[in-house]
Parts: sequence; C-alpha cells; structure tokens
Amino acid sequence: MAYGLWRTLVVLHRYLGVAVGLLMVMWFVSGIVMMYVGFPRLTEAERLHALSPVPWQACCRFGEGLPSDDQPIVRAQVESHLGEAALRLRRVGARDGLLDLARGTFVAVDAETARRIALAAAPRIIEREATIVGQEEVTTDQWTVGRYFRDRPLHRFDFDDPARTSLYVASTGGQIVLVTTATQRFWNWLGTIPHWLYFTSLRNDVALWSQVVIWTSIIGTFLTVMGLVLGVIQFRRGRSPYRGLFYWHHVTGLVFGVVTLTWVVSGLFSMNPWGFLESRGSGETTLIQGTPPKWGEVKASLEMLRTQPELARVVSLTSAPLAGRLNWLATRQDGSVLRLDAAGHVASPSEADLAGAAARLAGAHGIAEQGLMSEEDAYYFNRRDGFVLPVYRVILNDEERTRYYLDPASGALLQRADANGRWHRWLFGGLHRLDFTAAIRARPFWDVLVLALMLGGLAISVTGCYLAVRRVRADIGALFRRRGKMAPANAKLSGPAE
Repeated sequence: MAYGLWRTLVVLHRYLGVAVGLLMVMWFVSGIVMMYVGFPRLTEAERLHALSPVPWQACCRFGEGLPSDDQPIVRAQVESHLGEAALRLRRVGARDGLLDLARGTFVAVDAETARRIALAAAPRIIEREATIVGQEEVTTDQWTVGRYFRDRPLHRFDFDDPARTSLYVASTGGQIVLVTTATQRFWNWLGTIPHWLYFTSLRNDVALWSQVVIWTSIIGTFLTVMGLVLGVIQFRRGRSPYRGLFYWHHVTGLVFGVVTLTWVVSGLFSMNPWGFLESRGSGETTLIQGTPPKWGEVKASLEMLRTQPELARVVSLTSAPLAGRLNWLATRQDGSVLRLDAAGHVASPSEADLAGAAARLAGAHGIAEQGLMSEEDAYYFNRRDGFVLPVYRVILNDEERTRYYLDPASGALLQRADANGRWHRWLFGGLHRLDFTAAIRARPFWDVLVLALMLGGLAISVTGCYLAVRRVRADIGALFRRRGKMAPANAKLSGPAE
C-alpha cells in the first residue's frame, strides 16, 4: 500500500513536471524581467510633464448645449488643449466630455483632433522632433487590455523616433493616457505578459482569464508540494541518494523549494480566488467628498479663479471637493500642488477638516486612532504613484480595525486596509514581492536577495523539467518496446492449428 502510494506520487510528479514545469520556468524567467521592466503605463508626473500652462486669457465661455446648472459634476479638470483652455467633465451616467473654454462648446475628439493632440504632446514626451508613421483607432490592444474603459475607443499613434514611441489619446477627454516604447514592448513579451498570462485574446475574457490563472497556480502549488514531500523523504542520513542532475534537482529543491512554494501560493492569492481576501469597502470617497458640486457652482468658481495670479503657471486644475465644498488642486509645471477654495484663495485642509472626514468614515463605529503619520507603516509605504508623506491615518474602532490614509493636502483617500486587505498585503505583497520591511525593500539589497532566490527556483524548474522530459521519453520508449515484443507472441498464439 505504502509502495503503491509512493509510486503514484513519483509518477504524478514526473508527468506534471513536463507541462507545469515549463510554466514555472516561464514564471521565474518573466519574474526576473519584471523586477526591472513593468507593464507600460503613464504616471501622473509624466502626463503633467507633457502639458503646457493653461492659457487663461481666453477663458471662460459657456455656450448652449451644456449641462444644466443643477447637474452634479463628479470631476472637473482644466488643462491646455491645442493651445487653448479646455475643461474635462465627468458626470454620472454620461461619457466624459471635453469642453472648449474659449468657445464654450464640447469638442469631438475624432481621429484628426487626436492626431493634432499627439503631435502637440510628442516633443515633450519624446523630447525630440518625430513624425507619425502609423495611426489606428483601437478599442483594446495588448497594452490597453483590461484598462482605460472610460477613455475608449483610443487613438494610437506610432512615431519614427529611435525609441519607436506610441502615444494613446482618449476619445472622450482628449488626453494622453499611455505611452509605450519598443524596448518596453519587447521586454514585456518576456516579462509581464507571460507572467500574468496577459495575452489579449485571453485577458479580454476576464472570467476565463481569472480561472486559468487560478487553476494553473493551484496545479503549480500541488506540483511543488509533491516535490517537497518526495525530496524530504528521499533525504536519507543527511545526504541525497541521487547523482548527476537528479542530485542537483534534489538539493536545489530542498534549499529553494519552500520559497518557490510561497511564490506560487502568493501568486494564487493575488487573484483573490472565489472572493478570498477581497476588500469589502465601498463608498468611502463619497463620504469624504460629500455632495458633488453642481455645474452652476463649477462655472461660477472658474469665473473667479481665472484671474488669480496663483494660476499663472498652472498646467492642471482639478476639482477636489471635501465635505460638500468645492475646492481645486492647482498643479504647476514643477510638480508643486496648491489647494484653492471656490473663490481662488489658498486653502489647505485644516485639522478639523481631516477630523471631520475621519468621523464620516467611522460612522457609528468610532475612531480608535487618528493623526498625521510622518513615516511609512506596515500597510502604507512607497510602492505606487501618489505616495505622500506625511499622511493622515485613521484607524476605526470596528472589528476589522479598518485603516484609512488621507492626503493632508487635499483630504483625498489614498489607501484603505481592512482585515482582508491586511492579509492580502502579507500573503501576496509580503510573500510575492518580499517587501516585508523597509530594510528588505531597500535596493540593492532587495535585488540581490530576490535574484538569488529566483535563480534557485529557476534551477529547480529547469532541472525538474529536463529530467521529467527525459524520463517520460524513456517510459514511452519502453512502452513501445514492450508492445513490439508482445505483437509477435500474440501472432504466434493466434496462428492456425497444425
């Protein structure tokens, strides 16, 4: 019985090692690439760098065919559009729209308009003169799949610069939403795309893609666990009984098997399979912002703001309501941000404003702890755009000790961490990225640590895959030889009687 179970585990490990082993080789190789080349995206700092100051001189006209004065505005953003001031509007139940503030009419971002936008932005993004050599309207492609839903369709423009840059322009708000280069695209075919199984035809079917990633991770986990069990059992008297490549597969499996297992399992956790570790929060942004401003308020505020000297070198002016009051964030060319009230006066959120936002978030639960935090903590640290310090941290007195992190310069919600979010941070972020502490995250220490472990996991996968293929080929050869020997014997037994 015990021998039969042993043989079953060995055969399962061997044959799974062919298919799943190749997948794990791909995961390790692509993971190493991802350490240095991420999926293409346009950061807010890069987007702002491509903008010129807003020309307020011809602002602001509001013609006919615009929203009614009592219509709520979810988001309003003033930026330069082809040399003139323009307002992007986001409303409930409507597509984003671009309003030309020099003429007071909505702009249709067709292919020609998008082309002019791309040509105007290109010198700042590419940092040299370049010509468009390709143009296409896309609903989704390899670099926009799963993203930019509000901006579709997108207009893509390919340039002839040495980097082979492509710019994507939103057909709704007319802004640049993505920039890619040939180098990024090449390395992503070796990195993010195979690592996430992010192939366009598969990723477009979100449910199917999710199940494929979940089940391949589960099978990879099963293979790794079997390998660890077999490896430990075979480690007799303090040494391996194997020789050659079998020896190195055994030893690397014993040394790096556990960390390989944590990577496969944490990759599974990243998908929150069947709702596991999904965050349950919703509506917090509305609680902080309060009732959205009406279109009439936005118009009146812009009339007052356009003559303020603080806006002279501003490249972006974005609404930032707090507690039902209209405020604006004015971003200058150097990246500095100034908060203004509806009348154009400098108005940073007060301690009372932030405490009020915290009280609305807490509701009946109450607050266990709140205040400015000047250093990172275990759940809020520098890993994404928009990271700011100090930050206003709020810990609720609910069962999950839910945490909220607010931007003290605007009151905006930066991050939320309930019980599931905190578990996700450790089971995925900690185990998969090895970002447990600031000391471990510090580079180049992190690079050396992760590369060493990744190469160890790759060694397990490559040797295991090779040995599995070799053994399976031997098994198939033996099966054919056995059948070849049986055929003459069967023919003799079934021949005519004397």
